[in-house]
Amino acid sequence: MALISIDPKNCTNCLACVRACPVHAIQTSVGNDIPTVVDARCIGCGSCLGACRYDAISYWDSTGEVKELMKSEENVAAIVDPSISGEFPDITDYRKFVEMIRSLGFKYVNEVSFGVDLVAKAYKMLFDEKKGKYYITANCPAIVYYIEKYFPSLIGNIAPIITPVMATANVVRETYGEDVRIVYIGPCIAAKREILRSDGVTKIDSVLTFRELRKLFSEKNIHESHLEFSDFNPPIGKLGSLYPASEGILEAGGINHAITDGDVIIAEGAETSLNAVLSFDQNIDQIRKNFNVFYDEGCVMGPGMATTADKQLRIALVTEYAKKRLKDFDVEKWEVEMAKHAKMNMKRVFKDDDQRLQEPDQAKLEEIMNLLGQADDGFTGCGGCGFKTCKDFARAIAQGLTKTDICYDFSLRSKNKYINTLRESNKKSQEEVNAYKEELKKIKSEYDLATDKLETSREIMNQIPSGVVIVDERLKVTSSNRSFIELLGDDIKEIDDIIPGLRGADLKTLVPVQFYKLFQNTLETGENIISRDVEIEESLLNVSVFSIKKNKVVGAIVRDMFSPEVRNEQIIQRITEVVDQNLGMVQQIGYLLGEGASKTEAMLNSIIQLHKTKKQK
Repeated sequence: MALISIDPKNCTNCLACVRACPVHAIQTSVGNDIPTVVDARCIGCGSCLGACRYDAISYWDSTGEVKELMKSEENVAAIVDPSISGEFPDITDYRKFVEMIRSLGFKYVNEVSFGVDLVAKAYKMLFDEKKGKYYITANCPAIVYYIEKYFPSLIGNIAPIITPVMATANVVRETYGEDVRIVYIGPCIAAKREILRSDGVTKIDSVLTFRELRKLFSEKNIHESHLEFSDFNPPIGKLGSLYPASEGILEAGGINHAITDGDVIIAEGAETSLNAVLSFDQNIDQIRKNFNVFYDEGCVMGPGMATTADKQLRIALVTEYAKKRLKDFDVEKWEVEMAKHAKMNMKRVFKDDDQRLQEPDQAKLEEIMNLLGQADDGFTGCGGCGFKTCKDFARAIAQGLTKTDICYDFSLRSKNKYINTLRESNKKSQEEVNAYKEELKKIKSEYDLATDKLETSREIMNQIPSGVVIVDERLKVTSSNRSFIELLGDDIKEIDDIIPGLRGADLKTLVPVQFYKLFQNTLETGENIISRDVEIEESLLNVSVFSIKKNKVVGAIVRDMFSPEVRNEQIIQRITEVVDQNLGMVQQIGYLLGEGASKTEAMLNSIIQLHKTKKQK
């Protein structure tokens, strides 16, 4: 399980956690809106938790596994960090919070202070040997992980001594039985991962931070006012109660840390502690002192603390707590217990877990530096990105740990450039919009003109007494007049009510096959068909089909042969055609028959003239 997690629902991508992480274990990448934690690179310092204002970052919650332990029939002991006195300033007597912890179901409640006394004694012996080798204390898990992952060459300089927590677990099992399950309660997040390496008599089964402890108190409705006093189970520590302060373990072991002639340099706090490791790596031959290093400003300021009190108040609370404990302290009993556990195995080994990345190509670095607009002097940098120099930042970009957006200066310049680009684009876009508006006006004007012409042509078509219809290559009606619709009958008129002018209607669904075949023929051949009679039910229609656009559009004029006007006109036309077509024959007949033929011709001409005169009237 990952030690640190980011909740995408709460994350605003402000990148504060990315900037806060001292080892750049929180990565950002192009196209990924939410930062991701690379668990293998994480040292568990908790800096990201304090940087996030949106409650998007959480750490491994152990409350569930502790509840399961409480349900079991096994004996479970709680070993409590002395910094609990700085965590619960609202509790008037430490014996009350001991009983509160016991009320959760723990059979034993021990303080880690006795383990501190044992470990402090081991450090005293190690430092007093003075064989020319110097050490970094191994009490802060975050610092141990930092060295293992990023300064593996210093692993041999980590003091090979177990932590006070491990020592206390050993003491509890030697005192109450090896089958006791143990839960450590303290201010440290990295300890949740550290216990995975513990085994045997030093094994820790789970770790609760003080935040998680308060959560369990709330769930179980456990309050100080409801409980009586209860003291820690023995053995009880002496000066180990001062462990929450960085110098506390040195005080407990009687180790000289004076500035002038002391054996140890104390380094605490995020930046100071990491710089101390770097200084140890580069300058230990000149410094020639042991380093007591804590990532936070002592355990009393650990990320698992729930309250927001400042360091000075917490140190004061811890000191006052230690004084009260020492007031009636049984030194002889303590010495007996110390002697009893003097032969405890304090040895510890560490793991080479090198997470350093390959140095990127120099040309790539220069390319990124140019992109950032920074000089490659190795010193330039505001530190806002979380890196000491711009070159370090460029290196991380090349290694895929981060992206350029983290740089405030680059982001600002990019945004200003983007804003200017938008302004120019908007200006150009506005000009294009104005041009489009003018074009739209022109198109609308042309459309209105075309619409007027279309309406005019339709009105003209409707004034034509003969039926007129125009179809496309699919025999779909594109236009027709009222006369055509009336010729087709009442059913077609109903369709016209729904689809004015029958526009889009399929001609094949409107007329018989012999009718639309004429249209198909003209579409296919391009040849006009003039005055073809077509019978539709009881009507006789005279149809002329002509090509408007070859193979694309054809039109037709349709007349009802039974209408009086058309009938008279057709009689005249057809008699004229008969006379014209048979004039030669009539002349021959006249030659043979003489006057009789002449009278026949005169009679036919008189019929034609008669109908013409009648039509004119």
